[in-house]
Amino acid sequence: MTSDRDCDPPRGDRSCTSSASRPDLVSGDYAVTIYPADRPADVMQAWASLPDKVGFAEALGDVEVTLVFRPVGELVPPRESDGRLPAPG
Repeated sequence: MTSDRDCDPPRGDRSCTSSASRPDLVSGDYAVTIYPADRPADVMQAWASLPDKVGFAEALGDVEVTLVFRPVGELVPPRESDGRLPAPG
């Protein structure tokens, strides 16, 4: 999934803030990209714009972090280090 925009604002410039992407037409994934200068309110606003029936799937990047969300039914349950599903409860 790619970002809708490239952003490298000068220090103090608020022209780039977190935002949720439209769903990818092939995968149905949504993404929220978080930029280094974002305030918590920017991130919360982007997160709140996601639809209810998606869940966190993966994170990409190290400075500009993109959080990828997928429809809940397509999420893979976490596995133990030996590859088994964790015990319920």
